[in-house]
Amino acid sequence: MEMLARAFEPAFLQRLDNLVLGIKRARTVRLGRRALGRVQGSGIELENFKDYSEGDDLRFLDWNAMARLDTLYTKSYRVERETEVSILIDGSASMGLPVKDDKFGLARVVSAALAYVALGENDPVRLISFGGARGQLAYRTTEFCRRRESYASFRPLLTEIRCAGATEMARAVEEFLNQRRPPGVAILVSDFLVPSSVYKAAFSHLLAARYEVKAIQVLGSREAAGSLGAGAYRLRDCETGEVREVTITASVVEACRRRLEDMREELHLHCAGHGITFAAAVGAQNLDDFMVRELPRLGLVR
Repeated sequence: MEMLARAFEPAFLQRLDNLVLGIKRARTVRLGRRALGRVQGSGIELENFKDYSEGDDLRFLDWNAMARLDTLYTKSYRVERETEVSILIDGSASMGLPVKDDKFGLARVVSAALAYVALGENDPVRLISFGGARGQLAYRTTEFCRRRESYASFRPLLTEIRCAGATEMARAVEEFLNQRRPPGVAILVSDFLVPSSVYKAAFSHLLAARYEVKAIQVLGSREAAGSLGAGAYRLRDCETGEVREVTITASVVEACRRRLEDMREELHLHCAGHGITFAAAVGAQNLDDFMVRELPRLGLVR
C-alpha cells in the first residue's frame, strides 16, 4: 500500500495540477445560448455568423453588425461536448509479480493520477478494475466523478482490488460496452503480457464503438530487465496454475528478454497503426518522470 499512498499525497497531486488529459473532443455548432457551454458548464466559443433567416431567434442577432452594415446576422457558437473518461485497470495475477517490483501499485497510482488530471476539466471520470479470479470475470467500477473534490472517492476501489486469475481483457471490454454509454475515452492500464489476440480483440471492440483509446503498459524494473538468475527452477504460471520444471541458463534469460522486447514492440506498432495513444511505465521508481515528462511528450497529457 506504500506505493498506492502516493496517489493521495498533496505534493504529488500538486505536480499534476497543470496537466490536462489529451482528448480529441467532439464539437458541435449551435445557435446562440452562450450559457450552454459544454453539456454541463462553460466553454462555448463564437464560431461564425450567418445571414438572418425568418424564424431565427432574435436574441442572437448581432446588433453591432446591424448598426455598422445595416444587415442582419445571427451568431453561432462552437460547443465542446462533455467527454466521459473510463480508466480500466488490469487486476489479473500477472500484475502482482514480481512482488518486489510493486507493478500493481504503479498501475494503480498511474490510473489514479490520470483520473485526477481528467477531473481538472470537469469531465465525468470513473475507474474500472477487471481480473479473472476462479475462472470468473471480476469486474468492478466506481461511480462517475466530475470534480477534483470527489477524487478521494476512488480510494476504496484502488485499495480493495487484488491481483488474481487470468487477464480477461476482452471480456472486460465487452462488459464495459454492454452498459451502452456514449463513446468517450477508454484508457487501458495493463502489463499486456498476453497473446496479442487478447488485446487486439479488446482494442477492436472499443474502436468499433468509436471510443478514443489509450493504452499504458506497466512493467516492473526487474521484469523488464529479465533479472532471473541462472539455475534450476520450478515455475508456476500465476494465471493458469500450470507448473513446469526448467533450467535457466544465460542464453535462456537473454531469449526471454528478447521475447519481452518483441511483445512490447508488437503492442507499440499495433497501437500506432490503429490511432491508439501508447505509453510505457517501467519501474515504480520512475513514476514522477513518467507522469510529468513522459506522458506530456507522448501526448497522453499536455
